[in-house]
Amino acid sequence: MNRQGRETRIGCRQTRRSFGALAAPNSKLPPEVRLALGDHLEGCPACAREHEVFLLSRAALDAAAAPDVIEPGREFFALLRARIARGPNDEEQLAASRDDSWAAVLTLAARQLIPAMAMLLVLIIGATLLIERWSPSAPVSVSQSVDSAMIRAFEAPVPTPADELERLVAVEEREDGK
Repeated sequence: MNRQGRETRIGCRQTRRSFGALAAPNSKLPPEVRLALGDHLEGCPACAREHEVFLLSRAALDAAAAPDVIEPGREFFALLRARIARGPNDEEQLAASRDDSWAAVLTLAARQLIPAMAMLLVLIIGATLLIERWSPSAPVSVSQSVDSAMIRAFEAPVPTPADELERLVAVEEREDGK
């Protein structure tokens, strides 16, 4: 029931859809619907939070679109010029003004390079072990093993259509004979 004793139930989905109309001062929402939306917002913390976020975002967008230009006062620029003219005056500012960019770059590079180099080392060791496992007992270089694999692949006879036909017929005869 709403404040006036009438039964008007509005769900979360309808409430969220009505945020814009509820915030507009010249909205054409009927008073009973406006009251029901208010009742729902009072009783539903999730919708109340979303409505607050909606109102804040709308206010921020309205402020951003305002034609008023905000400029700092004359005092700001005078203080800024004085601060620039003074320069850094204490040890913290001097330390911050030093060029520590190389140290930061090296630290970042070390953080990224160490895991990458460890992974590369693991890959090299794994590849070496695999090559040793598949290669003959006599030491053979990687290029020789690759060359021999390519030669074996290209030396295999290419089947002709007649060979394929014979193979299919032999398979068929074997299946019929079983």
